[in-house]
Amino acid sequence: IITNGIFLHLGSSVILSCNYIELKTDENKGVYQYEVRFFPAVDSVHLRIKYLNEHMDKIGGTKTFDGASLYLPILLENQMTVLVSKSMDTEVEIRILFKKKEPFKNCLHLYNILFDRIMKTLNYVRFDRKQFDPSCPKIIPQAKLEVWPGYVTAVDELEGGLMLCCDVSHRILCQRTVLDMLIDIYKKNINSYQDLVKKTLIGNIVITRYNNRTYKISEVCFNESPQSIFHTKTGPTSYVQYYTKYHNINIKDINQPLLLSIKKARGTPEDTENIEFRLVPELCYLTGLRDDIRSNNKLMREIATYTRVTPNQRKLALDKFYDNVSNTPAAREILDRWGLALFRNLNNLKGRQLDSEQIYFGKKVVTAGQNAEFSKDAVKNEMLEAIHLNNWIIIHFKTDLRAAISLLDNMKQCCRPLGMNISKPKIISLDHDRINEFIDALRRNIVMETQIVVCICPNSRDDRYSAIKKICCLELPVPSQ
Repeated sequence: IITNGIFLHLGSSVILSCNYIELKTDENKGVYQYEVRFFPAVDSVHLRIKYLNEHMDKIGGTKTFDGASLYLPILLENQMTVLVSKSMDTEVEIRILFKKKEPFKNCLHLYNILFDRIMKTLNYVRFDRKQFDPSCPKIIPQAKLEVWPGYVTAVDELEGGLMLCCDVSHRILCQRTVLDMLIDIYKKNINSYQDLVKKTLIGNIVITRYNNRTYKISEVCFNESPQSIFHTKTGPTSYVQYYTKYHNINIKDINQPLLLSIKKARGTPEDTENIEFRLVPELCYLTGLRDDIRSNNKLMREIATYTRVTPNQRKLALDKFYDNVSNTPAAREILDRWGLALFRNLNNLKGRQLDSEQIYFGKKVVTAGQNAEFSKDAVKNEMLEAIHLNNWIIIHFKTDLRAAISLLDNMKQCCRPLGMNISKPKIISLDHDRINEFIDALRRNIVMETQIVVCICPNSRDDRYSAIKKICCLELPVPSQ
């Protein structure tokens, strides 16, 4: 290890593996950029792509075209290639002018697009930049959840050449439909049903399993139902009829509200309108970790058994990804067309494994061990310098007095081995669960000597939390929990 120019022989030498897969390139192929012009001019990108697709046999069958720039894995014979397409009674001349051969470092965006296409051929489902395999979920039956394994990939040019960085990821899916959740909310809170539904769903991502597509919920339409009529190319139809005809799905609850998902259309904001999707809750499943799941420590520990992977498990997952791509003809063909091939070699590096560190407590020294794990020692040994809690405040709602006393007793019990003294706090009991009462109590009781304020709240509310933190972080700065 080099420190300030001095080489130190610390620890022992060790061979490390990294999560990069080498991409081999065919010297006879590359990425060639062309400029495409239309005479007479064609404004529509859709029509430009349509006209160019009519000549796929002449340009090699493999391309990436955005309406102006064309990228091919081959070099065309002529500096300028002229093609002709027919449109109604007129002819459209297409001129393809060779510009240059792109170096690898300028093609990274293209290569990343290629791997997105490969993931589609493997039938993976995309969430943001990550791709997940729906064919082998891990089931958590008690919570009616499933964990999808997946990958996040990125191509980059490094010192060793062109590399694919591939890391393991996971996605949580609910096995209960959104309609099941709506029914539960309605049974528990009839009066504030609509407000709670919007708070629970808006902003979350759902998946429709009949096509494995994901949507972000923008609104809940309580004034619409599966019986509502919308227009298609073949005429007006209801959602019930549409799903029966095109997906062979019979919607059971015809009175449920619809979910609205708004997606931005491609193109400039001035030229395009947002695309709206109406979704049936009965066919939607929530994804991701909800607040009620995060607050369940036992469930989070169970989820962690699937999502926390060891180095060996990570290597096996990378091997599986390599095998999936190599054994799928369509995926292999995408790489072959652009002169690319995955090379099975998890790059090995030389590293140093440091010796175990000594952890110094007030009256004892312990060894952290190979796993650098000393949390058990940290909670039962006296600290080097203990800060005693002499002046502090507990604020709670009057029905939570028992919780406040239990917290105090546990703190005294836990802090005693640390050599930390916990004095009796100033306990303030509030009559009503109102934000103003919390704010008034904080303003009246926080003084310069206050070391920390602990607020015990009956439930989780963002507006209350924000109000408390605003007082304790900005107006009267003091540590708060």
